[in-house]
Amino acid sequence: MSVNPRTQDEVWVVNQVSNNVSVVSISQGIVTDTIATGAGTEPMDVVFAGPNQAYVSCSRSNTIEVFDANTHALISTLPVFGGSPRALAVSADGSMVYSAFAISGNATTIIPASLAPPQPPPTNKQLPPPPQVALIVAANDPNWTQYITFKMPDNDVVAIQTGSSPSVSGYYSGVGTINLGLAVNPASGDLFVANTDALNLTFFQPNLRGHWVNSRITRIQVASGQVTPFDLNPNINYSILPNQQALSTALAQPAGVVFDPSGDFMYVAAFGTDRVAQVDTNGNVMSFVEVSQRSGSGPNADPKNKRGPRGLALNADARTLYSLNRISNTISVIDTSQMMETSEVAVGTDPTPQTIKQGRGFLYDAKLSGNGTGPAWRTARRAGNQRARRTASGERPVLQDLFNSLLRR
Repeated sequence: MSVNPRTQDEVWVVNQVSNNVSVVSISQGIVTDTIATGAGTEPMDVVFAGPNQAYVSCSRSNTIEVFDANTHALISTLPVFGGSPRALAVSADGSMVYSAFAISGNATTIIPASLAPPQPPPTNKQLPPPPQVALIVAANDPNWTQYITFKMPDNDVVAIQTGSSPSVSGYYSGVGTINLGLAVNPASGDLFVANTDALNLTFFQPNLRGHWVNSRITRIQVASGQVTPFDLNPNINYSILPNQQALSTALAQPAGVVFDPSGDFMYVAAFGTDRVAQVDTNGNVMSFVEVSQRSGSGPNADPKNKRGPRGLALNADARTLYSLNRISNTISVIDTSQMMETSEVAVGTDPTPQTIKQGRGFLYDAKLSGNGTGPAWRTARRAGNQRARRTASGERPVLQDLFNSLLRR
């Protein structure tokens, strides 16, 4: 799932399915040790911090496991209160480790059909009365406090104090619904989280048509705890569908984030639209480069040849950025001085059948949406079509929880 160098020769590779971490010697070209995480933990990322320690995020068990980076012995297992900790980052002085919860939610809950209010009557008078269905509400909505008896914090990022006895220092809320990328600004020490945020409280298909999720970068000022989200597509007119201009510039499903050493800007991988953007610390998109083939650049959708940029690595001195493209199993090499892709390199051998390779892009290509901002999951489209039919009868979007579950994957 991820790789991080500990020294010039030693790298640690995180293996999700086998629940372990491989320690690899580059010079010898071999695995020198395999470190087991807990059974069923599904590790996702590793970073090095504190007094020669390795921190591994374990998504299935909702824990952070801490190992001695020399002996590989387990030091401690820290339970964290959040869904699926994945991306990790380290403060400049190594005193703090941060982890973003991929499946965070956004402080909404469901009132069951037996307690929800009746739906409005159908606009088409020839239709029968709509059925009684559940209702999505904000978890802190005072109108429903008599029914919402459990309180669940909206934890999006956890902060861990390193040291001989690592411990959870606190949590940040209001960051996003799905948090996939995390980086520390080397100049300010602030956190930046690549995320999508679902519009859970917007009802009826016409109101969600072309706009049911926001792609964002959220800044967390660690000194004050202030959380500020920035929409990566602030100028899109969602009332225009299809929107060719939006398709030419949209950034959908931000994933990987990496900072320039100056701290003035970062690079963000937009998985859904095959773009890598240069973004300043106020969320303004300065420029972007297409990592798609020519047939899929600009407003064009080419899901058969989708790239899916997900992870980023920067060689600032060489002005070179590397983008790992998850769907095409390639690495795009980007000249940052010109923001131009100079080459694309295949990664290993992919035994996946060609029909599956070509079909996979149809599930993720955001350019198949009307303005390039929405993931194109087939099940989401099917659910949306069902909801559209039910909207005619005035029914509330009972399938919105399906949309939310899709966003979490």
